[in-house]
Amino acid sequence: MFRVRLVFAGAPDVGATTSTGTQTSASGALMQMLIMLLIFFAMMYFLVILPQRRREKEFRQMIESLKKGDTIITTGGVVGKIVDIKKDVVKIKSANSTELEIHKAYIAKVIKEKEEVKEETESKD
Repeated sequence: MFRVRLVFAGAPDVGATTSTGTQTSASGALMQMLIMLLIFFAMMYFLVILPQRRREKEFRQMIESLKKGDTIITTGGVVGKIVDIKKDVVKIKSANSTELEIHKAYIAKVIKEKEEVKEETESKD
């Protein structure tokens, strides 16, 4: 009695009529879908990928600028002063006699010493 036809977007049915109105609406829908996909990918790039690249670049610069005597905070919350720097490992002194070796990837922040901050403000004046 009733025949059901399923038509997928962009793939016309073989038995469908081929009038010019049907062809233009199908190509218009395809173009609209492509434009929406391009807008989606542009939004993802500017909202997710670009900020992530900036954070990675800032982290790399921070790691490369480490030097002996800098005070750092690790991702675990340990605060210490850098004693030795190797290729991928940093040795820090966290208490009077406690020395820890941590991987550079686990450094969360470099804290500037109060003296360095004072020198920077004095040199600006």
